[in-house]
Amino acid sequence: MSERNSVQLAFDRFGKEAGFEKKSGSWYGRTDEVISVSNLQKSQYGPQYYFNQAFWLRQLGDERFPKQNKCHIRARLGSLLPNESGRIEQLLDLDHEMPDEVRTGELVGLLKECLLPLIEQGSSVAGLRAMLDSGAFKAAGIRGPAQELLATVGG
Repeated sequence: MSERNSVQLAFDRFGKEAGFEKKSGSWYGRTDEVISVSNLQKSQYGPQYYFNQAFWLRQLGDERFPKQNKCHIRARLGSLLPNESGRIEQLLDLDHEMPDEVRTGELVGLLKECLLPLIEQGSSVAGLRAMLDSGAFKAAGIRGPAQELLATVGG
């Protein structure tokens, strides 16, 4: 097994510290209404990564560990945190020179301070609706059944 790099280490540290459960390379957070899926994807073209955040609405299907690409709502980290997108791109690009400990520490900090509150807000259908209304998902993929469900929440 190959040694984990600084991006992978940061991803795993974030998932563990958030209290999520790891399965098949993704971290899962669960509530009665929503399963959040945090997934790190390696670029096939170089030493860059993409951080995918997804939400599975439990009303729409019973899955214990839904794959990120099958989830009802899917977005890249940079689109969820547009003010941080440039820095996120640098942190996820191993070609961008930076000491490993700086990359890991800064990435974990950014995920805990900026992403975790969004995951917590998205832990209910009403919270996901509020995120949709605020424009947080403007660059997200939202499957039809989820669009219908979110449209009926709160009126």
